[in-house]
Amino acid sequence: MTRPLTVLTAGVVTVGAQSFLLAPLLPDLAHSLAATPSEIGRVLAAYGVGVVVAALLLGPRLDRVTRRTALTAGAALLALSCAVAALAPGWEVLAGAQVVAGVGAGIVLPATYALAAELAPPGTAARATGRVLLGWSLALVAGVPVATVLADAVGWRGVLGALAVLAGAQVVLYRTLPSGPVAAPPARGAGALGHALRTPGVAPLLAGTLAFMSAFYAVFGFAGAEIRLLHGGGAAGAGLLALAYGVGFGLGAAAGRVAERARLAPVLAVLAAVYLLLGATVGLLPALLVVAVVWGLVNHVALTLLVSGLAAAPAARGAVLALNSGATYGGAAVAGLGAGPLYETAGLGWVAVAAAVVVAVAVPVVRRRTRTPAPRPVPVGS
Repeated sequence: MTRPLTVLTAGVVTVGAQSFLLAPLLPDLAHSLAATPSEIGRVLAAYGVGVVVAALLLGPRLDRVTRRTALTAGAALLALSCAVAALAPGWEVLAGAQVVAGVGAGIVLPATYALAAELAPPGTAARATGRVLLGWSLALVAGVPVATVLADAVGWRGVLGALAVLAGAQVVLYRTLPSGPVAAPPARGAGALGHALRTPGVAPLLAGTLAFMSAFYAVFGFAGAEIRLLHGGGAAGAGLLALAYGVGFGLGAAAGRVAERARLAPVLAVLAAVYLLLGATVGLLPALLVVAVVWGLVNHVALTLLVSGLAAAPAARGAVLALNSGATYGGAAVAGLGAGPLYETAGLGWVAVAAAVVVAVAVPVVRRRTRTPAPRPVPVGS
C-alpha cells in the first residue's frame, strides 16, 4: 500500500500547491493584470466555483469509473489550467483558468480520498486518509515557499508554467495506480448525490466542512497581502505564513492517533479561538507566525475528523467525497467573494473575526456527531 499512497499524497501536494499559490502572490497579480483586490478575490472564488461544478455534475459519476481514470482526467485538467493561467492577459482569463483548475481538483481530491480508504487494510482507513492529507502540509511547507521564492526570480507566470509541468507528471504517475472499484448503478430514482446526502451524519459534516473552509480561505487568501503591506518583503516574505501553517499542519499529521480520538465540535470551538488570536496578532509578525503553527495543527485535526467521517460511507463514497469537495471549495468561493470587500474596508483583523464567527456557528451543527465513527472495514478492491 505504501507506493500507491505516496503517489496519492504527491497528487494532493500538486493540488495544494496550485490551490494555495495565488494567495501570497495577490499584490503581484493585481499589479501585473491591473486588477483590484476585489477582482483578484473573484479569481480566487472562481476556483471554488469550478470545484462546486465538478461536485454537482461529475460527483454522481465518480463511482461509475475507476479511480485511476478519474485521477488521470483531473490531473490533465490541472495541467491545462496552469498552462492557460500562465499566459493570461487579464484577470478574467485567469479566473476562467481557475474554474478549469477547480474542476480538476474537484475530481482529483474525492477520488484520492476514496482510493486511499479502499486500499487501506481493514480498520485503518482513517489513518490512510490522514497520511494522504499530509500532502497539504508538504504543499505548504515546501511547495508554496519554493514557488514564492521562484516567483521573485522569474515571476508568477513562470511559476504557473512549472506547475503545469508538475501536473503533467502527475498524470503519468496516476497511470501506475490500481484501478479501484466501479460501483453498480443506484436504484431507479435514487440519485447518487441525493443518496449520499441521506447517508446518516453526512449533512452535518458537510455543513462543518463549508464553515471550516470558508473561514480558512477567507483568512489565508488575504494574509499574505497583509503581511507584505504591514511588514514589507516580497512574495517570499508572504510565504512565511504558509510555511508556519504547513509546519503546524504537519505536526497535526504526526498526532494522528490523537485526532482519531478527538471530538469534532470541541476542535471547531478551539479553532474559532485561534482565528481570534490571528486577528489580534496580525500586526506582530513573530506572534502571528507562532499562532499560524497552532492554526495548522488544529486545522489538520479538524480536517481529518471531517474527511474520515465522510469516507466512512463505502456504498456512496465517491459521491459523498465529491460533495465534500463541493462544500470545501464552495467555502473558498464564499470566502473569495465576501472576504475581498471586507479586507478592503476593514483589514485582515476583522476578516479573522468573521472567520471565528463562522466556525463558532458550525459547532452546534456538528455537535450531534461529536465523535467521528470508525470507518467500516473496506477490503481492497471492494
